[in-house]
Amino acid sequence: MGTTFHGPNPWPHITRAIRTRGPRRAAIAYLGQDAPELLPLRAGDVLVVNASKAAIRAHATSPAALTHYLGKGVRILSCPTLHANVIATTRRAVIGSANATVNSTFADDAVIITDDPDIITSVRTFINSLDDLTEIDQPFIDNATREWAIGRAVPIPGVTGRIRNPDNDFLPTPAARMFIKHVVDYQPSPTEQHLLEEQQPQPRTTAGPVAKYQLQSLHLGKPSTITSGDVIVLVSADNEWIYPPALVTSEPVRIPRSGGAVLVFLRIRTDLPPLPLPVAEKHLADHGHPGPRLRTDHYIRSESIRTALLQLWKL
Repeated sequence: MGTTFHGPNPWPHITRAIRTRGPRRAAIAYLGQDAPELLPLRAGDVLVVNASKAAIRAHATSPAALTHYLGKGVRILSCPTLHANVIATTRRAVIGSANATVNSTFADDAVIITDDPDIITSVRTFINSLDDLTEIDQPFIDNATREWAIGRAVPIPGVTGRIRNPDNDFLPTPAARMFIKHVVDYQPSPTEQHLLEEQQPQPRTTAGPVAKYQLQSLHLGKPSTITSGDVIVLVSADNEWIYPPALVTSEPVRIPRSGGAVLVFLRIRTDLPPLPLPVAEKHLADHGHPGPRLRTDHYIRSESIRTALLQLWKL
């Protein structure tokens, strides 16, 4: 095949070129609702997309398309700074300007399609090296659907607005509501297990880049004032470890027939390690807080203690 250039309407060539056996990797900035027709992916493939809040609200990336790919078993990750459009199969690489949107089929786009093995390897390396990634699962899509309904309120980073530091989107600034909570082992009831299976992410594969963010659930044995936007610092039940801050991304979900128990979903940074609790206590003591009560569940009222806790992970 060699190397060929296709424009100004490259999508028929792209679609045909990627219909090959073996796993495929794609980094496509924006997905329209018709993306599955242009970009046919299957189980075992990896798709990186810009599904940031700005892209969703601008209707640049469609939750319906994300739902389709997730249902097909495609592993999807969101990169808020992605602006590239590249695909690698086992036999070909596609490099160009075409987003997987209906607008792209009418725009003057262009791509290069090649079977050069060095370029194929380079495209795969580029996709695998993308950073600041969040695993897209059903809770993510549910939230994206709500953002989609809000409308075109936020500029698209890298297109009509400035790219923000992704770390600023992880925790609220300032973190006004922060809680210490201990991890408690418990046996989910059949009803709760069903709810978890509906909401939790699909099993992840080791293929493709590593997600920087993940979603986890937190079981609360009784109704709580904890709500979306709060920050939770978890401590192990044996008071040996303290875990990095997590952001509550959902309102409490009541678990039927559980005696009032609720679940919330947390967004965590996978690259931040837990620390020995005594190390954290010494750090706080060195910063003027000799009694931070890290061994007791409570709401952290002190702004300076909240700041000192975040500094443990340089946040």
